[in-house]
Amino acid sequence: MAQGGIKIAAVVPGGLAEGAGVSRGDVLLRVNGEVVLDNLNYQFLVSQRDATEILVKKRNGESFGAVLENGGDALGLELAEDKIRVCGQNCVFCFVRQMPKGFRPSLYLKDEDIRLSFLYGHFTTLSNSDDSELDRIIREKLSPIHVSVHATDPRARSRLVGNPKQGDILRKIDRLIGGGVEMHTQAVIVPGYNDGGIWERTLDDLWERRVGHSEGARGGVLSLSCVPVGLTGHRQNLPPIQEITPGYAAAWTKQWKKEALRRAALNGEPWLLLADEWFTRAGIGVPGRSFYPRDWSQIENGVGLVRRFQEHSRRFIATGAVRRFEGLRLLLLTGASFAPFLSRTVEVLNQRVGSNLVVSAVPNRAFGMSVTVAGLLCGTDLLDTAKKHLRHVNGSVFDAVVVPAASVQSMTNPPMQRFLDDVTVAEMQSKLGVPVALSGDNFSQLLVNVERATRKMRPETTE
Repeated sequence: MAQGGIKIAAVVPGGLAEGAGVSRGDVLLRVNGEVVLDNLNYQFLVSQRDATEILVKKRNGESFGAVLENGGDALGLELAEDKIRVCGQNCVFCFVRQMPKGFRPSLYLKDEDIRLSFLYGHFTTLSNSDDSELDRIIREKLSPIHVSVHATDPRARSRLVGNPKQGDILRKIDRLIGGGVEMHTQAVIVPGYNDGGIWERTLDDLWERRVGHSEGARGGVLSLSCVPVGLTGHRQNLPPIQEITPGYAAAWTKQWKKEALRRAALNGEPWLLLADEWFTRAGIGVPGRSFYPRDWSQIENGVGLVRRFQEHSRRFIATGAVRRFEGLRLLLLTGASFAPFLSRTVEVLNQRVGSNLVVSAVPNRAFGMSVTVAGLLCGTDLLDTAKKHLRHVNGSVFDAVVVPAASVQSMTNPPMQRFLDDVTVAEMQSKLGVPVALSGDNFSQLLVNVERATRKMRPETTE
């Protein structure tokens, strides 16, 4: 943040700040004598005392101070949004650098922001975190955070992230752990870069730093996930990387699934986590529920998505609510990696209630056929597949088309739901002539979304 302070975006009517003379558009210069770094820092500072001292600059340039008896609670003001810090690394596997051209600019933003790591689970390489920021993380108890380690061998990590100054990740991790910070970690596995002995060293180094391992240590590593590198069809002029083949994935799964089970038994909770893509690429089923943490701690990193869906589906199909699917004709669009799992579940559901749900795997022509996850499907590819399969095998048109919720971004201003290529759900629905619904995380959400989409599209009737 600039030394000039942070602009105040809104003031709560009747709140403490308004009572002290603070107005929208003023600038908050200091809290308790400290320069305010950002919104998180502001929340920390106002929580430290029963009476909070603020220094504010009015729009006319004059400054004034006030002491607000807030009891450690909010002051009744909102600060302007923080500017996202961007990544300065040059990782050989960076997905943003493999993006197709022509998408909206925000999709090419590489965030590297400890605040997003703490708040939303974004992984950070800690490359933007110098010692002062590490100390800030400790002081403000920004824990747990999510750290992209990739390799603990300094030379290997420098080669991976494309920055010789960012090889020694353990120094930063140890500083944070010593200050009581806990973290989830990940390693994106790139054949020839950080597999083999490099991976084994990474695993052992982080295992030695797991939470509760060292007596007296307040922080530690909560988990380590290994994720296969994702390659698109747009790697022109980028370093050559070996693709994770089905054979490679099968061998990796065979070796490290056993090791994950062994370490879970020693730790009392799954610690070494294998992303779903290892199993989908190998063409084998995912492990049972006990293989994954109770809180699905790395679900956003693709660890346990399939198993969680299967667990919920099994329970849902056993309930009376499944009868609401009876007679429904739905076309379910998804990525190639999830399609086999979804198809098997749909077969059970159809047999149970006489529904007509059909699953179709959508080829990803936008990113390349090697990209098989549902979340990276674009509207154009989804629309093309839907047009080809819009009629059920019995010749009737489907009641609705269901698209992956993970592939859609919901906007509020203006209100819309759009895909990565800016095709909107409304546009797709108009071109298909049938309701288009988002899948949700499970069949319960899917059913609610289908019913809502159908109601919205159904013409209003008059008596």
